[in-house]
Amino acid sequence: MGDMANSSVDFYPKNQRRELNHAGGFGCTLSELRSLMELRGPEALQKVQETYTDVNGLCRRLKTSPTEAKFVNAR
Repeated sequence: MGDMANSSVDFYPKNQRRELNHAGGFGCTLSELRSLMELRGPEALQKVQETYTDVNGLCRRLKTSPTEAKFVNAR
């Protein structure tokens, strides 16, 4: 098997991982995204408009594109 000392994966306690992800510079938290995903129809649209201006604003905060799909090979 591989040598664990050469692993590029760092392991942190759960609460520390959250802090590191938040420090990554995303403009919304996981709990905010979860709340948004629970909304439907006009309520979802209103929340996006109030919080992010529009879908493009949300995508900017998430550092992604609303039109380009990016696939990651999860091995």
